[in-house]
Amino acid sequence: MIMDPWERFEREVVGSLEEGLRSLGWEPPRGVGETLSQPPDPSLGDLSSTLCLELSRRLGRPPQEVAEELLGKVRVGGLVERVEAVRGYLNFFLNLPSFSALTLGEIERKGERYGRGEEGKGKKVIIEHTSVNPTKPLHIGHGRNAVLGDAMARLLRERGYRVEVHNYIDDLGRQMAETLVALSELGGKAEGKFDHWLGKLYVDFHRRLEEKPELERKVQEVLRELERGEGVADRARRVAERCVRANLRTTDRLGISYDLLVWESDLVRSGVLQEALEKLKRTPYLVRGEGEKEGTWILRPPGEEEKVLIRSDGTAVYTARDIAYQLWKFGCTEASPGFRFHSLRRDGTRTYTTCEGGRRMKRFGHADVVINVVGAEQKFPQRVVFTSLRLLGLERQFENSHHLAYEHVRLPEERFSGRKGTWMGFTVDEVLDEAVSRVRELVERRSVGGRVGEEVPEKVGVGAVRFALLSTSPEKEIIFRWEEVLDFERNSGPAIQYSYARACSILRKAGRRRIRSVPPSFKLGEERELIKHLARYPRTVRLAGERRQPNLLARYAAELSLLFNKFYEVAPVLEAETEELRISRLRLVRATKLVMGSAMRLLGIPILRRM
Repeated sequence: MIMDPWERFEREVVGSLEEGLRSLGWEPPRGVGETLSQPPDPSLGDLSSTLCLELSRRLGRPPQEVAEELLGKVRVGGLVERVEAVRGYLNFFLNLPSFSALTLGEIERKGERYGRGEEGKGKKVIIEHTSVNPTKPLHIGHGRNAVLGDAMARLLRERGYRVEVHNYIDDLGRQMAETLVALSELGGKAEGKFDHWLGKLYVDFHRRLEEKPELERKVQEVLRELERGEGVADRARRVAERCVRANLRTTDRLGISYDLLVWESDLVRSGVLQEALEKLKRTPYLVRGEGEKEGTWILRPPGEEEKVLIRSDGTAVYTARDIAYQLWKFGCTEASPGFRFHSLRRDGTRTYTTCEGGRRMKRFGHADVVINVVGAEQKFPQRVVFTSLRLLGLERQFENSHHLAYEHVRLPEERFSGRKGTWMGFTVDEVLDEAVSRVRELVERRSVGGRVGEEVPEKVGVGAVRFALLSTSPEKEIIFRWEEVLDFERNSGPAIQYSYARACSILRKAGRRRIRSVPPSFKLGEERELIKHLARYPRTVRLAGERRQPNLLARYAAELSLLFNKFYEVAPVLEAETEELRISRLRLVRATKLVMGSAMRLLGIPILRRM
């Protein structure tokens, strides 16, 4: 079994407690490991157990009395230096020399493999993210979706999964129909980046729609043509293709790429949608509507709210197409679109696209696990999609379908609205440009030589935006504030990049001499806390992937940066008192650099060796 340093320490603590319990003949109320936590104050130990507080109720004795009796039976040794009973808690203190040697040795032995796992070996995950309507640029809210999905892909690859990333393109929906009518009504020559121009046209059209409600009839006609693949369908694909290519230039800059672009129109025309609907019609759960819903087909899962899947005019709603797509992702349909090579992205990824007349490729789809990164407001439709799998008897696929729901990004003043155009000025392109401009100004102000090149501002700007979109738990709203995004001191992408560059600088100054693996000789509290944090890295990566919470890793990286800075302020490295201490601290700096670099790679924060 692969065991990281912190898990080794925990196992020894659990073993000591279980041994003590057996000698006293006491049965724990629950798993001993579940009673452990890290005390907020290091003076209270490195791990603390509430076991005696829970046992006291069963034994009818004061917690401290129970703790003192169990303390007499707890074995000390190995990674455990001593144990104290305080107010009913049992506080365990690690043996710093042994624990430091274990942690640094493990990091040095594994190198960039430190933090990797094998739980995903032999399993394929499909992650669908971004999936912006091909009628506008990505605003910063879409950016959160894309960065979350990209970080999940990186995390799961690190834990051994084979990951396939999809960008689902809705070229059949109402926004596409409105955009086509807008092009015919307002027209004009595209100026600037195409997705920005198209998005502004969409906003202008909604103002026109309020003035001329009769345009709604045209929108409905175009919508029906799109669904049937008639009339304007070819034009819609050309417009959408052009918009998507512009979107991809934005995601390239963010360090995000896709294995497959999935076009909704291709799924529908390939027969995947029809096959999915026929499967559901053979169950008792998809039924014909009655009364005011006559002519529709309605999904009625037991104990769940019903959902119309096919309108009375015969067109399918979004959710019906999403059900078909989910089935196809798991390889549960005979029908499949064709594929062709689309483009080579900036990071070297070969991106493919679905298309009519393309080659059938078994490499796509056939997932073991599917994660859909979709806004929290889509919880009900996503639940309908997943429940449909269960209704079809696909229990394993139902269990392995996950909705990574996230809340929106807003400005301190207001939310973003596509129709009102409040995203203008806050597209991902504009936010990145603004971040780079502000970073350049800050760096030039601090720099002795004045002007700086493009690499540092660009990478710091991208890192700042990515971290800002990842550091908050997905279920919480982000309020976008520049003073927090570009804080060079703490809890930001730039702060992490600066700490990494500082570690690189120390190692450069140490020269090329080999850093010998002498037994570590640490005594400072700052050294102890930094070692403990490095030991917890593999667990953090695992939990961030398992729980689908990249913010856990972002928070870890920010804390690592802070702990390293505290260490650097009080612990001279190159000017350490003894050669032994100098080598020990150089090993600690090297380990911190390696772990911080690994965390940055998984978060997609660009690495800079000099700042």
